[in-house]
Amino acid sequence: MWSFNLLLFWGYCGIFIWVMFSLESMAVDVNECADTTTCPAYAKCTDTPDSYYCTCKRGFLSSNGMEQFKGPGVTCIDIDECSQSPPPCGPNSVCENLLGRYKCNCLPGFSSPTGNNWISGNPGRFVCTDINECLSSGVCQEHAECINTLGSYKCRCQVGFISHNSICKDVDECADPRTCPEHATCHNSPGSYSCVCNVGFESSGGKERLLGSGEICGDVDECARNSTICGLNSVCTNILGKYNCSCLPGYFSPAVWTPEKPEDFICTDIDECSQDPSPCGPNSVCINTLGSYSCRCNKGFRPNPGGSSNFTCQNVNECADTTTCPAYAKCTDTPDSYYCTCKRGFLPSNGVKQFKGPGVTCIDIDECSQSPPPCGPNSVCENILGRYKCSCLPGFSSPTGNDWILGNPGRFICTDINECLSSGVCQGHAECINTLGSYKCRCQVGFIAHNSICEDIDECSQDPSPCGPNSVCTNTLGSYSCSCLEGFRPNAGGSLNFTCKRIPFKCKEDVIPDNEWVQLCQVGAAVEREHGSFCTLMNATFNVLDDACENRNTVVSLKSTVESFASVLEQTSTSNFTKEETSALATVVLESVKSTTLAAFLKPSANVSQTIQTEQLEIESKIIKEECNEENMTFHFKAKGDEMKIGCSTIEESKSTGTTGVAFVSFLGMESFLDESFFQDQQMPSAISQRKVKMNSRVVQGIMTGEKKDGFSDPIIYTLENIEPKQEFERPICVSWDTNVEGGRWTSSGCVVLEASETHTVCSCNQMVNLAIIMAYGELTMDFSLYIISHVGMIISLVCLVLAITTFILCRSIQNHNTYLHLHLCVCLFLAKALFLTGVDKIHNKMGCAIIAGFLHYLYLACFFWMLIEAVMLFLMVRNLKVVNYFSSRHIKMWYLCVFGYGIPGLVVAVSVGVQPQGYGMHNRCWLNTETGFIWSFLGPVCTIIVINSILLTWTLCILRQKLSSVNAEVSKLKDNRLLTCKAFAQLFILGCSWVLGIFQIGSMARIMAYLFTIINSLQGAFIFIIHCLLNRQVQEEYRRCLTRKIKPSSESHTSGILLSSVPSTSKTD
Repeated sequence: MWSFNLLLFWGYCGIFIWVMFSLESMAVDVNECADTTTCPAYAKCTDTPDSYYCTCKRGFLSSNGMEQFKGPGVTCIDIDECSQSPPPCGPNSVCENLLGRYKCNCLPGFSSPTGNNWISGNPGRFVCTDINECLSSGVCQEHAECINTLGSYKCRCQVGFISHNSICKDVDECADPRTCPEHATCHNSPGSYSCVCNVGFESSGGKERLLGSGEICGDVDECARNSTICGLNSVCTNILGKYNCSCLPGYFSPAVWTPEKPEDFICTDIDECSQDPSPCGPNSVCINTLGSYSCRCNKGFRPNPGGSSNFTCQNVNECADTTTCPAYAKCTDTPDSYYCTCKRGFLPSNGVKQFKGPGVTCIDIDECSQSPPPCGPNSVCENILGRYKCSCLPGFSSPTGNDWILGNPGRFICTDINECLSSGVCQGHAECINTLGSYKCRCQVGFIAHNSICEDIDECSQDPSPCGPNSVCTNTLGSYSCSCLEGFRPNAGGSLNFTCKRIPFKCKEDVIPDNEWVQLCQVGAAVEREHGSFCTLMNATFNVLDDACENRNTVVSLKSTVESFASVLEQTSTSNFTKEETSALATVVLESVKSTTLAAFLKPSANVSQTIQTEQLEIESKIIKEECNEENMTFHFKAKGDEMKIGCSTIEESKSTGTTGVAFVSFLGMESFLDESFFQDQQMPSAISQRKVKMNSRVVQGIMTGEKKDGFSDPIIYTLENIEPKQEFERPICVSWDTNVEGGRWTSSGCVVLEASETHTVCSCNQMVNLAIIMAYGELTMDFSLYIISHVGMIISLVCLVLAITTFILCRSIQNHNTYLHLHLCVCLFLAKALFLTGVDKIHNKMGCAIIAGFLHYLYLACFFWMLIEAVMLFLMVRNLKVVNYFSSRHIKMWYLCVFGYGIPGLVVAVSVGVQPQGYGMHNRCWLNTETGFIWSFLGPVCTIIVINSILLTWTLCILRQKLSSVNAEVSKLKDNRLLTCKAFAQLFILGCSWVLGIFQIGSMARIMAYLFTIINSLQGAFIFIIHCLLNRQVQEEYRRCLTRKIKPSSESHTSGILLSSVPSTSKTD
């Protein structure tokens, strides 16, 4: 009741308010919603007649909890629908709150008909339902089935498959051997398997394929099922799973039975009788039957009791009866018969070797009557029944002994008995000589038979003596011995060819007969006063030599003899002897030193090696004993800075007997008197030129025992110290002292230079020599006659060139294109010859000499290039010849030619200086270096120009000859044809072609070519003046005009005749 009253009260009040409001609005209605700030954000304003109210939009809630509100302070707050329970999106979904709304998405494996990302307010109803993935194809792999689950799916392998690495693989049931029964084969298939009984087996249930283990595979008996399965004459044998066929005994099949081809197996009868060997054996007959065979023996045989399984036929032996064959015969049984043969020493009476039957006997053979006799030579034969007996003659024996009977062991041969093997057969001093069947005695060598006794022969009583001259013969029992007299020694030939040879060093008597200068100083001979000092030193040398020669049995003191020779050398170096005396004394001293050294080797002292030094000489000697037993042994000897190297092969090759020794001597000061004046170079003709030489080493001497002194296979190496340092331009020569040339001279034969340094020179010699070094300059000095000719010729050329230059400059009437060319050539040639004549030997200043050489290089090249220009211009003018008496040349400006004539030589010199500046200047003249190839910077262009000029001049003369043959009769009758020919020939010299003569200065023609080259080229200036001036008619007129002081106008210049010296041009060169 209370509630009803309250409701009634509220209704009245509401009506009252509405009436009041209506009345109020009717009065003035204000729209508060026109102001956008009346309600808060996310709120909707609703105007009423007398007021308004605010309501939050969907998804928002007022902060005061009232649905309708007004006034400030109230805000609309977002509602989080996703936090409500249950969630607004439903199960299997994901709710995402948005401002005033929310968004729904299905979980993976679910889907909604409205789609994902559904926002509240969108059309449709969002519901997540499960997706059945199994409806899609290919979800699972092969052999797998798909099972759908809530929100997902899963794959499961089918029966017979198993999962492996997410792949369904087939289960191989056949891998388990127990899957199928015994004698069955398991066949696996995808997801299953089957069992099949093997061939020859069948299942107990009769099924072809089996599953499980309930059935078995039993063997099939093929032989029982088909008795004819193997064919006729065969046997079928059943075996597990198969059967086998074989033939009955006596049958065979050509093909082996196989279950694959049973039709090829056919059993046929075996013909045992056709086999080889026959199954019945030898001496039988085989009879074949169906499946078997039978045997029967031949005549003369009978079956063996062994039976048919091992049938053999046994021979019937007729020889078992001893009376089958006669006496002294042998019975031989044969397979079907027999035969008789007589024993050795007997012969059948019917003459048949093999016989049978009665009536034939064996007769004894008399072997001793045969020829040759059976016992052999030197024997006696005795016949006995069926055999023979042999015995040797006296003096012979057989290894089987005498009375040897045929059939005994061994072979009877009678050989000679060597009685000489027994001692005492012959008497003393006699030798036994065996003969056939006997022996004889002969006296030994040195004995002779006398009354059957061998007596000694006295060989030393023979004339001449068997030992030869200069020997002593001593008789011995049965022989003799030889010994040499004092001063001699046995030759190496042995006692059978014994000779005594003088000891290997020379004494005074060996030296004197060889030299007339030595004979002057013999004791007792009258010595002239002028030879007194010479003979004093010669006799002093002989005295030293006599000490070694007179007392040959005592030891020679090498030291004392060396000191004695040193005093002789000291006096010789200060004496003033003639060349012949010096040569003779030097030869004797060298031979004496060698002889005394060899004498010291014959009786060596305790010292095996000696080195003796004096002021004048030094010697090192060595006795060679067992050192040469070593392989490739080499000995080094040194004396005063010089050295000798000799090998054992050379020492052995010297054929030394007895004591073997080698020595090396170096003489100090001997080179001062045995100097270069004794040098004779046989390789260079002295008539042409001579080398500048000087001695540049000490004189050394090699000494060695033995007969051979030269022609050794391995060379002896000498290293000599240079007295003065070797210069680059010097060439050393190894010289040896030869006593066979003019009493003694230095020659270069037998030795060669191996190596040359600034301080030492190495020589290789095939002989033991007295050696020295002569230093020769690299260039040859000019012969004096050539020197005079060249200088006189150049002076004449210089005078002629001055006259020619003056003529070309002052004679204006002849000045034209050609005279300018002549003028330049003359100027270059004048400067080159003048500088060569005055400066080529200025070698004292090295820099000045190089500058002179450079200018000479340039000037001579300029000469040749102007010669080339003249040759070219001459050729062009002759080629362009138009009419008689008129020559025309090309209009070439002179300064072009000057650039060519002066510029190219300057370029060549500049390049040469840049490449090799040290090539200018030599030790003996100021010219280009000829030892390094630098000279080709001059010879190269010169040779090229000579070749070109020769070709052009030949061509010019040929053209000119053709023109001259076609000119008019007036010209052809010119009186100066000979002069024209001479001028043409003279062009060879003017254009430098004659320089080619320098190439031919070799061999036997070298002297002639040297003189021709010198004469022609030194007078080149004279040729130019004669041809271009004296023989030129215009110049002759000018000379004549000058001499008679007559002046003619230059416009009247003309030419008379065809001249090669000067051809006028129509205009002058600019």
